[in-house]
This record gives sequence, C-alpha cells and structure tokens, in this order.
Amino acid sequence: MTLVAERWDAADVPAADRDDAFREVVSATHLPWSLTPGELVPGPAGLVRYRVGDLALVDCRCGPCSGSRGRSQLAATDDDVVGVLFVRSGLEQVEVGGTRVVLGPGAALLWRADEPARFRVPGRLHKWTLLVPSSRLPGARSGLLDPAAAGLLTALLGSTLASAASLDGRLGQPVADAAVDLLAGALAPPDDAAPPPDDAAPPPDDAAPPPDDAAPPPDDAAWARVTAHVEAHLRDPSLTPAAIAAGAYVSERSLYGLFAARGLTPAGYVRRRRLEGAARELARRGTAVTVAAVAHCWGFRDPTTFGRGFRTAFGRTPDEVRRGR
Repeated sequence: MTLVAERWDAADVPAADRDDAFREVVSATHLPWSLTPGELVPGPAGLVRYRVGDLALVDCRCGPCSGSRGRSQLAATDDDVVGVLFVRSGLEQVEVGGTRVVLGPGAALLWRADEPARFRVPGRLHKWTLLVPSSRLPGARSGLLDPAAAGLLTALLGSTLASAASLDGRLGQPVADAAVDLLAGALAPPDDAAPPPDDAAPPPDDAAPPPDDAAPPPDDAAWARVTAHVEAHLRDPSLTPAAIAAGAYVSERSLYGLFAARGLTPAGYVRRRRLEGAARELARRGTAVTVAAVAHCWGFRDPTTFGRGFRTAFGRTPDEVRRGR
C-alpha cells in the first residue's frame, strides 16, 4: 500500500460548488476550520493527504483565502495533535499562541491544535502541513522552527512526497520517526538558554518583532509583512502608508525606509499593484464589466486618473484590455 491516502482536485468540482467543497476537504484532511475562500486565481488548486506512519502529511495548493479555529472548531476537534506548516511558495499570515507571523518560502511554524488560530493567504500558496500526535512531542509550544531544522525536515518530506506513489507503506513509520526526531531536536532549547524575566516590559506598539535565531532577517521579515498586508487590502481605498505600517507592525518611518531601500515609495507600490490587479480583472471579465466599475473596485476614485495611469503603465487603455485588443 502506498502512502497516498486522499486526493482532491478543484478541477474535478463544478465551479459553483468549489468553495463549499474546499471548506469540507480542508476540515476533513487537516482539522476543523472556519474558512472563507477568496477570489479565484489561475493555476492548479488541489490537495493530497498522505499517511506517513502515525503522522499525516497534507500537500495543498490554493488561492487567496482565510480561516480561523475558534471555540466551535476546537470543540469539534477529536485529534490531539500539533501541526507543522511548511510554506513552499507564496505567503501566509498566521496568528497562533499570541504570536503573529508572516511566513514566506522555506519558513516553518509549529502550531498546537488546542489553541485558537487564524490565517490569511493573500495570493497563490503552496504549503505542506504535517500533523503529529501531541504525545510524540510533549510540551511542544507554537512558534517558528529553526531554519536549519526546517531545511532538514523539508528535505526529508520532499523526498518522501517524491516517491509517495510507489513507496511501500511499511516504510512510512521509519520516515515518521525520523521526522519526529528532527522536530524534537528543533524544539529543544539550547543548554545555555534562560527564560525571559517575568517583569520584562512589553515592546511599543510600533516595534517590529524582536529578532531571534528562528526568525528571518528583520528587514526581510518586515518587508514580507508589509507586502502581505498590501496584497490583502489592495481593494481598500483607505490603504494609506499609516494603515500599512499599522497592519505590518512597523513604524511609518521604518515603512518608508523599507520602500526606499528598494527604490520604491509606498504610494507608488500600491498604485502599481492595484493597476496590475485591475488589468487582470479587465482581461478576465471583458465586456461583462465597465472600466469605471473595475477602477472603483480597485481603489481608484477618479476614472480619468485611473485611465491615465493605466496607459502609462501598460501602453494600452483599460477599454482596449477589456475588449481584448
């Protein structure tokens, strides 16, 4: 028996039923979640669940969506597990255990199934989720994994997935044991680690999360938070630099510094991403929509300004794109 247990492909489901089917399959293959699918985007969307000994590994590809595990989902959870999220491509914002992080490619996060959690996916995402019985990781706490340990685990799981269709199921348990050993090592504190003092003062509201060995470089982490917040709120007309800074947990001064280091400005970046989104929608929906409606939907209050900026950016008018010229 191979390791493949369940497979779901969005292409096999009528478009009108995909949202409900996606909600059901995520809760069936992961744990109970309250899900809100977002705008459909081009590209493959599907999910495969593998049995790896006493563990489960879910390979998921999806578009924008968000979800949470609150009181009702926690009550409906029968399995006492911890999950380990590995982001392969794209970005995912996660809030669990009182911590908010933005995960990019190569990052890994452990989360406990008995804690409330939220997530938001602003664009296309490819991720793996490893579900481990909590009895195999006693005392595990939600948090980022050390990058070196995450890399070793990714290599192990990647090799497993590459041969899952032909790998004998009897080999699943040795792979599971190796994965748990790596996880246990990644979660063990260093010998000289000391707990923070109980009376330590909390950081100010606009402070970036403190760097640690498990976090990406501060600049990269802050930039990931900023761009993820922008993508999640592109259609919001009130997406100002102040709103971006607050949503990404940086000061406005730091925000402008992040953009300046990349030869950009916050307003210019937002404008470009909105124009690109509007161009995709005009090309996709064609004459079923008006230029004015699309402009308003993407945060442009003045159609004339929108049309001028669109032509400057793409060399065509919005109506030309809408009509497929």
